[in-house]
Amino acid sequence: MNLLSSHSLLRPLRLAALALFALSVPALAQTPADIRTALQKVMPGLPASTPILKTPYAGLYEVDVGSKIFYTDAKATFLFAGEIFDTKNGTNITKARIDQLRKVNWKDLPFKDSFKVVYGDGKRQIAIFEDPYCPYCHKMEATLKEMSNVTLHVFLTPIIRPESVPQSRNVWCSADRGKVWEAWMLNQTEPPKAAASCVDPLKANIALAEKLQIPATPTLIFTDGSRIEGALPKEEVEKKLAAVK
Repeated sequence: MNLLSSHSLLRPLRLAALALFALSVPALAQTPADIRTALQKVMPGLPASTPILKTPYAGLYEVDVGSKIFYTDAKATFLFAGEIFDTKNGTNITKARIDQLRKVNWKDLPFKDSFKVVYGDGKRQIAIFEDPYCPYCHKMEATLKEMSNVTLHVFLTPIIRPESVPQSRNVWCSADRGKVWEAWMLNQTEPPKAAASCVDPLKANIALAEKLQIPATPTLIFTDGSRIEGALPKEEVEKKLAAVK
């Protein structure tokens, strides 16, 4: 695809151009530390730990604020909020970088705070953050059930509405979490009420989602550490699993 002839690809660039603005800061910054100090004068909430790295393109510096990446020049005179594309091949450089930064170490996930749902022999694995009242989670579960040879590690993440917490507890505290979860997500069969004495990992899971910068459910994490947000069609999940090494 020719990037310069693609309206869909140029649209983010136009929006990004509108987000380019001058900052009233001294034009003295040179190192990442200097840039951070200069930016903090106009962005007081910018943490001192904010990573700032020089990029290999256009003399820009990357400012990683967690959920987004901004760009600035060596003197922190301008701040650029938007996506950068490689005009030679149409690659979204910003998205690729965000994907890299947001990778998760699969082995570090606290699987003790999740439960399994296994389809087929379960050889392929996906960790999934879900809310029992998330409509897209219900849709994703129906899609995943159609697949064979996959194990889901479900991290209950009740963030949609107040009722999500007790419903998540009901699932977690049941004798067969996977079966009860499937019954609720696929058929709206109410789980048994949780005992008051049952200990659940819900607060830990919400904290984990915040730490991993997971803003919404469902979010799927694959064994290579990559992630995808939202309900995906079966073909896309299969394609992603095939690409995971």
